[in-house]
Amino acid sequence: MLLRMPGYCEKFRCIADRCKDSCCIGWEIDIDSDTASYYDNIGGKFGERLRSNISDGCFVLDQEERCPFLNKNGLCDIIIELGEDKLCQICSDHPRYFEWFGDVKEGGIGLCCEEAARLILSEEHIISECEVSDEGCDDYDVELYDLLRNARDMIISHLQDDSLPETVSVMVDFTEELQYNIDNGIFMIPDWTQTASPETPDIESIFSCFSELEPIRPEWLPYLSERLTYAKNINKLPKTDEVYLRRLAVYFVYRYFMKGTFDGEIVSRIKLSAVSTWMIGCLWECERLIKENCDFEQMCLIAKNYSKEVEYSEENLNVLADMFYDRACFTTQRIKGLFR
Repeated sequence: MLLRMPGYCEKFRCIADRCKDSCCIGWEIDIDSDTASYYDNIGGKFGERLRSNISDGCFVLDQEERCPFLNKNGLCDIIIELGEDKLCQICSDHPRYFEWFGDVKEGGIGLCCEEAARLILSEEHIISECEVSDEGCDDYDVELYDLLRNARDMIISHLQDDSLPETVSVMVDFTEELQYNIDNGIFMIPDWTQTASPETPDIESIFSCFSELEPIRPEWLPYLSERLTYAKNINKLPKTDEVYLRRLAVYFVYRYFMKGTFDGEIVSRIKLSAVSTWMIGCLWECERLIKENCDFEQMCLIAKNYSKEVEYSEENLNVLADMFYDRACFTTQRIKGLFR
């Protein structure tokens, strides 16, 4: 099987106790069946500790929602006692994500991890390929996959080489045309041209939509409410952020666009990519208006927090997908207006 991932993924290493927002806190941690069987057979006091802290296939979090094996030094006792290769699958993979298309496995690292965010914002998107041992996926539309793969390559190429506002503007038009073709059984890539004029965006309504999503952390909604006051005064995102915004847009397009292979839906995923890129950039600029500074570390943390609240809730992604069709602030013309 061919594994395809951005080259920067090879540089990812968990920073463990140096992480400001540990993935071992606040998340339900499922234990896969193979690892559960292994833990069942661990002897001694540590084996007893393992089994006493597992219930219904998950680790039992403490009152502070910490994994019971995250010690006071911010390190994992399972790694210390048994080795890194004895983690359950979700702990071993995170923040990596994967998608299977026949004998191709695509993957990357998720923006919700602060160290992954640093790499995504620091590095260009250059795909690395290698052969791996894995099981493929038989249930997918090969013709649709080829069409979307070529379309995604085109979008990413423009995002990396052209003016960002122009590229995003054409990208949403291009995707609507491609969606029309797919819906009508026309497996052709449309021309890369702008077909609709931008309209003035409704920033207050966009923030209101994001405030309707289920928050992961209690401070998220007050944070959005406070930032809206400043967001209303932002006419455009600064040119100095463009390189980082490009990388964010590429990340979102790469991660979500090919999911259309399984359901034929691509417009909502491109709108997710465009709106998420703008939203993170807007929050960066809000930070500058508040503190007169938003350095690279702060930019990474803002991107990470957005991703955690939006990307890592399947419910929130589904609600947003519906909003992209139902809410007037998310029309193609108004999304294009965000990048004028």
